[in-house]
Amino acid sequence: MNRSFQHWRNNLSPYLKQTLSNGIQVIAEQFDTVQSVSIGMFLKSGVLYENEHQQGVSHFIEHMLFKGTKKRSAKKIASEFDRIGGYLNAFTAKDYCCYYARVVKDRLDIALDVLSDMVLNSQFVVEELERERRVILEEIKMYEDSPDEIIHELLSQNIWKNARLGSPILGTAQTVAAMKRDDIFDFFNNQYVTGNLLICVAGNFVWDELKVMLEKKLKKMRTGTFSARETLPKPTCDVSIYQKDIEQVHLTLGTPGVSFSDNRRFAMTIMNAAFGGGMSSRLFQEIREKRGLAYTVYSYHTSFKKTGLLGIYAGTSMEHLEKVLELFHSEIEKIASRGLTARELEDTREQLKGNMLIALESTTNRMNRLSTGFLYDVEPRLPEVTLLPYLKTTAEDVKKVAKEMLDQKRMAITMIAPSPDAAAILEKSSFGGRPVVTFTAPKNQNS
Repeated sequence: MNRSFQHWRNNLSPYLKQTLSNGIQVIAEQFDTVQSVSIGMFLKSGVLYENEHQQGVSHFIEHMLFKGTKKRSAKKIASEFDRIGGYLNAFTAKDYCCYYARVVKDRLDIALDVLSDMVLNSQFVVEELERERRVILEEIKMYEDSPDEIIHELLSQNIWKNARLGSPILGTAQTVAAMKRDDIFDFFNNQYVTGNLLICVAGNFVWDELKVMLEKKLKKMRTGTFSARETLPKPTCDVSIYQKDIEQVHLTLGTPGVSFSDNRRFAMTIMNAAFGGGMSSRLFQEIREKRGLAYTVYSYHTSFKKTGLLGIYAGTSMEHLEKVLELFHSEIEKIASRGLTARELEDTREQLKGNMLIALESTTNRMNRLSTGFLYDVEPRLPEVTLLPYLKTTAEDVKKVAKEMLDQKRMAITMIAPSPDAAAILEKSSFGGRPVVTFTAPKNQNS
């Protein structure tokens, strides 16, 4: 029998919760200021739950769910959304997979019918599977030909060399080529069960009607639970240089960051934004605007359930590599020892506030926000409540987290460079004095 969760204790909360009769969890945010509604199906999946031989299987399954069901061909899946002006997509992250759609409010039934059909009734036909295998192998090649993208996978591999989080989401050419249909389907059957699915809905809909539709469309889903392995990866923080025939040097530095449930996440977000998160950030101003040493330079932070990743990136020429390394070092030293100025702290708070408010205009963004309780054990909160920890973060909080995280001695360093001279330049820099592993080219993330 269905049981409804009450609203959060805050009576103003717009979030609604339901557990369907078969155990599937539902969370929704209802508002009538838009004409659209977004619905997402979230599953714990990705390389975090794959072994060495399964690398890329979660991403492979994501592709296969668009390749046909018992009653819909791949073309029909696409045409049903095109016909109503809707949007259908999916993505695989390191630690979860999401299938989502955005439609006008009176087409929600169509979106739910197609999404549920994909998750429940995909056929994994051998001919389609082999065709999609070739597509993914081409995707891997495309990724390898994009050094500004693959550099981040190589960096995560250097940070967590012997852990699943360091594995590439797409898998490798070897693992994808070796996957058998039965093994892929077994993996699918193990993960795509009622106990491993969260439905998130945000936008203009009728709650009672939504619950009825979900019960009807998802009642035949395989029941079961998914036992996810949750281990804290041990960082290795290696230094690697890949030599490849390209024009620029692609340089990344990285270190383990903070988890989604870690209260230091708020200070980390502020620090990252001021350090390298935008056009007014320190890295952008010092390296690009003042000196013209790079077109692209930034920092980023990603949180997972047990850990996080803080990365710094620049694309520059061999002639400027020494100076960019010097500036990376000096800017890291400054923020780790002095933190932010009062003006920087205030400006960054306003920046984050503006970014969040703008994001709330998208039903898809609001849908994504609802998944954090399921994925990270951090329940979603109202925007004004979410903002409070950032507004309360002090300059001392930022300085402390910068000092803890930006330890240059434990930073992984990854470069893709056109010349073997990059190793000597790195050795002479403030980041030198550590063993360096060199490769001729990044043929594949784990090859």
